Amino acid sequence: MATPFIRQLLVGRDIGRDNRAGAQMQNFVYLIGDKDKGECLVVDPAWDIQGIADRAGEEGLKITGALVSHYHPDHVGGSIFGLVIDGLAKLMTIAPCPVHVHKLEAEGVRIVTELSDSDLVLHDGNDKVMVGDIEVELLHTPGHTPGSQCFRVGDGLVSG
Repeated sequence: MATPFIRQLLVGRDIGRDNRAGAQMQNFVYLIGDKDKGECLVVDPAWDIQGIADRAGEEGLKITGALVSHYHPDHVGGSIFGLVIDGLAKLMTIAPCPVHVHKLEAEGVRIVTELSDSDLVLHDGNDKVMVGDIEVELLHTPGHTPGSQCFRVGDGLVSG
């Protein structure tokens, strides 16, 4: 069985070092991957998309999908409080890939990112997504938003 690769990236420290607003928000972005297959998913790609892609490349990984914890712009990109945040729309130009989102978040993701329906893969709670030979379970965890979700990878849990 493949061993999951999980890398936590802190905006302002690991990526987006010149982004003061991002550093103040203290958002995390995650890479979840299968090093043997050279593939990864990126969780909540925002703030520094080129930096995220570069980090994946440094690890020998190709981004093959995105996982969305919830639709807020600091997690998926868009505009908030007059600040424009790089996110999913830019990711689609650098590494076009399916965007996995809980069905209750889809409309919000489309509105804030301007992605199309065809970019999104809608999920219910407890669906599974594969990255290489690694299984990622999508756990519906409503509260912050109606369709918030966390991601179980082996015995680890990634939250957004």
